[in-house]
Amino acid sequence: MEKTLNLILTEQKRQGDLLHQLINAVAALNVKITEMDGKVSELSGKITELDGKITQTNEKITSIEKKLDSVSEEVKEIKVTMATKHDLEYYDQMISVHSREIYKLKNH
Repeated sequence: MEKTLNLILTEQKRQGDLLHQLINAVAALNVKITEMDGKVSELSGKITELDGKITQTNEKITSIEKKLDSVSEEVKEIKVTMATKHDLEYYDQMISVHSREIYKLKNH
C-alpha cells in the first residue's frame, strides 16, 4: 500500500511539475503575445501615417498636374501667336527694303 501511495505521490509530483511547466510556458507565450500586440499597434500607427503621407503626395501630384496642364495651354497659346525666326527675318528684310526706298525717295 505504501508503495502504491509513493507511486501515486510520485505521479502527482510529476503531473504537478508538468502542470507548472505548462503554466510557465503559457505565461511566456502571453508575454510574447503582449509584445507582438504592441508591435502590431506600432505598425498600424505607421501604416496610418504612411496612408496620410500617400494622400498628401497624391494631392500634391494632382495639383502639379493641374499646373502643368495650365502651363501647357499657355505654351500652346504663345506658340500660336509668337513670331517665328522666319517672320523676323522677313520683317528685317522688308525694313531694309523700305529703308532703301525711303532713302532713294528722299535723295531724288
